[in-house]
Amino acid sequence: MWKYFGVVCNVLTVLLGGCLGLLLRRRSGGAPRTQTGKFPPREPLPETMMVCLGFCTVFAAAGGIVGVTSGVQALICVASMAAGLLIGWLLRLDDRLNRLGDAVLARIGGGAEGVNNPAEGFVTACLLFCIGSMTVLGSFESAANPAGRLTLECHTTLLIKSMLDFVSSTCLSVTYGASVLASAAFVLVFQGALVALAASIQPFLARIGAMPAMSCVGSLVLLAIALNLLGLKKIKTADYLPALFLPILICWALTGLGVAI
Repeated sequence: MWKYFGVVCNVLTVLLGGCLGLLLRRRSGGAPRTQTGKFPPREPLPETMMVCLGFCTVFAAAGGIVGVTSGVQALICVASMAAGLLIGWLLRLDDRLNRLGDAVLARIGGGAEGVNNPAEGFVTACLLFCIGSMTVLGSFESAANPAGRLTLECHTTLLIKSMLDFVSSTCLSVTYGASVLASAAFVLVFQGALVALAASIQPFLARIGAMPAMSCVGSLVLLAIALNLLGLKKIKTADYLPALFLPILICWALTGLGVAI
């Protein structure tokens, strides 16, 4: 069971970061404070932290995008993004996840009141913590942990991701409140399932060469989240979730046709 060590660490850092963010939210009050003297009024802390998080998200996404090294892989990424968005749009995945966020908030009593939608915070946190090259690659590394003993080298990526998610959880909970804490359950289920799946299909994905395209697609979706965090464009990022898995189907088909990836 040591292959889930990185996942457990990730869940704990999300919870700890979320609790810290709630403390900061109480202190900041989510509103600018009027100051006298030579300094102008400060911007609200949540807005400032969200902009910082947006820039950090762009940086985290860059690694997976540059991992695509061939024209065929680039075409696979484009096809996966377009087809995945169409599927997500038809299924209205973003709207359904928002409903899930509302249902979770009803059970936990809701987050602190504020101008931001708590359900949006739940969805944003789930996507931010579970999408991207670090999630995919980290899960496959953790799945390689030998049975019966802990090998930290197999969890390096997820441990680094845990540190980043601690900061992200703090920033998000400052803005959205307690709904971010609920995303820890989604992280546990999603990443735990991904590690279990990776352990069973890792040889197959390596044979068809799907990993670079999967990481790239995940990083592109992460960039869409960054645009939302920076307030540059409102994108229904959950509609892109099917795109994360389409590279497997496309690479399998191309490999069967004898196309080099």
